[in-house]
Amino acid sequence: MSEKHKQSGKKFWITWLVTLAAVLALGWMLRQVDWQQAATTWSRVAPHVWLLSAAGLAASHLLRAGRVRAEWRGQLRMGWREAWGLMVRHSAWVVLVPMRGGEAIYVWALHRQGGVTLRQASLSLLRLRLQDMTVLAVLALALFAPFSWPWRLLLLAAMLAAAIWLLPAVWFIVQERAARRSGESGRQLAPPAWASWAYAVSNWVVKLAAIAWPLLSLLPVDFDAALKGAAGGELAAALPVQPPAGFGPYEAGVIAAVRSAADVPWSAIALAALVVHLLALAVTVGSSIIARLLGWSHSDLRRPPSGPGPA
Repeated sequence: MSEKHKQSGKKFWITWLVTLAAVLALGWMLRQVDWQQAATTWSRVAPHVWLLSAAGLAASHLLRAGRVRAEWRGQLRMGWREAWGLMVRHSAWVVLVPMRGGEAIYVWALHRQGGVTLRQASLSLLRLRLQDMTVLAVLALALFAPFSWPWRLLLLAAMLAAAIWLLPAVWFIVQERAARRSGESGRQLAPPAWASWAYAVSNWVVKLAAIAWPLLSLLPVDFDAALKGAAGGELAAALPVQPPAGFGPYEAGVIAAVRSAADVPWSAIALAALVVHLLALAVTVGSSIIARLLGWSHSDLRRPPSGPGPA
């Protein structure tokens, strides 16, 4: 058997073993779920709502991929397939590994598959998360502001403009401190570009709407309270201390946010939050498995000696 066939066979078995490990890890995390109660709750939502919610969550992954593609396509072989594979792999590791330890896969993948230095890859992850938290915080502040929707939208536009203007200065300070702490010097990464902001804002808007829609069907609340619940869950999921898949903090965030806007029993909110959380988890892990089986999440990101990267 040729060396090429040996490597192909080894890659095939590694792919299936990693896929099996992901499925087993997901099963272990879900072992204490009351599936009968969850199924009863699930059946209260029309199938088209679940399908559109899942499509929205998948679309949010694609928008995140667009942001990474816009950042790296000039340096790496970063087409839409490679960017999507990288981001769903990253998202799956974040939810499967406790204490947000899965964040490191983004750095490792860029370094291992793209030849990016660990410093540059780490700064890229830091910039990604700093922008994520900025956008999510601005959206949450606008959502929870005690104003009517027209005033909230005006406040949102003003805060986004301020964030886009201020973040470059903040990013420069963060890089300077990181360089002094590590004792390293090198080319600094530019602050997020306009395309990056467009992808980041649209990603979070789509994701919050995708989560809010089934919450609206499961709970006696209006869309305002459902959106707040979605934002509360995502804010809680962003905390640095997380159990596997974020079970517990996510539901607590949804409960606190919904109860701030509607008088609904916390037990009903907790069950609705769990079911929606399971959907988001299934879309994330399922997408990463598909990307792995197609080879998109582990492809070589180094650019060929000549010629443009994939479109």
